[in-house]
Amino acid sequence: MIESFKDRGTEDIFDGADSRTARKQCPRSMWGVARRKLDQINRVRELMDLAVPPGNRLERLRENRNH
Repeated sequence: MIESFKDRGTEDIFDGADSRTARKQCPRSMWGVARRKLDQINRVRELMDLAVPPGNRLERLRENRNH
């Protein structure tokens, strides 16, 4: 499950909000793909659920993002 977002643009894309920040973050034409990927991340129950398929290249975060 997604606990937080690094930036407001990504959160707006996830929420389907057509904000200026979201448009600067990612081209509108790619929002469907981005939202689908974010939904996949949000649906997992355990981190290792994202390790399949191996092409996902799952990696641990390298720093604490709590600012």
